[in-house]
Amino acid sequence: MSSEESGKKKYAPFIGLLEDYVGRSPLDYYSWGHIAFGIGAFSIFSLIITVFEQIFLTSAIMPWWWIMSFVIAVGIGWEIIENTILWKLGVKYENRRDSFVNAFFDIIFVILGGATTWLLKWIIMDIMGELGRWFYISALVLFILILIAYFIGFYITNKKTKQTRKDLGKIVS
Repeated sequence: MSSEESGKKKYAPFIGLLEDYVGRSPLDYYSWGHIAFGIGAFSIFSLIITVFEQIFLTSAIMPWWWIMSFVIAVGIGWEIIENTILWKLGVKYENRRDSFVNAFFDIIFVILGGATTWLLKWIIMDIMGELGRWFYISALVLFILILIAYFIGFYITNKKTKQTRKDLGKIVS
């Protein structure tokens, strides 16, 4: 008998590969979506700097770390909105709140996505000296790759897909 069945303690594995553990485990397929969210947020907020520089041909109006601060604030804000407003509206996954550990890790993944994009910006714009368009193209490619990982995770975790694969296995054998 597992600790889950005994009712003594709620156990959630570190990686939520089963639908029941999504939103409870620190890492689940939504983690990929939070990384993509961080990539997208950093890319969009960075337009403030790059557009200003292109139009006025001058240096940045704000330091780049402000962009990362915006990403962190939006990541925290999203978790609050997701686990209060969206939960109350009934549009949250299985209408259950995230565990504190999952919400904390979701914020970490948003920060990771933003930090990765900041590193990409530093390599392309500062080290290589290329224009901003190459940064945005690279960020878009990275965003799409992470979304593909999200959809693969969703497919692997989803109960209906697992049942379909099991039924298909019965048909094939």
